[in-house]
Amino acid sequence: MPKEAVNIKGTRQGLVILFEPGQRFEDIKAGLRYKMESSRGFFTGARFTLYGASQLAPVEIDELESICAEYGLIPDPDVQWPPGRSKPTRKVESPSRKRPLPGDPALLVKRTLRSGQLITHPGHITVLGDIHPGSEVIAGGNVLVMGTCSGFIQAGASGDTSACIVALTIFGAQLRIADKTLIVTNDRPPGSPLIARIKQNQVVISNYEL
Repeated sequence: MPKEAVNIKGTRQGLVILFEPGQRFEDIKAGLRYKMESSRGFFTGARFTLYGASQLAPVEIDELESICAEYGLIPDPDVQWPPGRSKPTRKVESPSRKRPLPGDPALLVKRTLRSGQLITHPGHITVLGDIHPGSEVIAGGNVLVMGTCSGFIQAGASGDTSACIVALTIFGAQLRIADKTLIVTNDRPPGSPLIARIKQNQVVISNYEL
């Protein structure tokens, strides 16, 4: 069964996602999603690392990390397995340590985010839905929301001041780009979509124009 290809162990530092050697990537991916779905919401906000992924290509590791991010897990290279020992796998970059390039693929979230849900990704994030109050989206790159932003949204978590947040509507939200923050009330510029970016050392919202 695909679910047997993946095991999740808890440590004091966070979660370790273990992969059985010799498994097909499709089985690993299916097993990981099975584990995440069966524990939906339980791992939200937990820090994690991948162990036993040396057999996988970098693009496959990125895909597994993206699945974890969909369920609110946060990559952390300091989580070790076995506890107290360094691990011989690729270190996972956190948003604060990696700056995505313009052509990098984005994490695609195909749902509305509700209160208590968190999505984090070291690259760009696209959300096909709304971001409700009490939910969080943290991206190392840009954030594109095909809906309404009313939660906490951070772009440029890697310190990229050129990052932006684009959404159809923005209100009742807290926006952060790099280290600059803007609280958006119900009063907002007319027009759709909207873009938030840093201008003159502060976050400014304007109508988005191609």
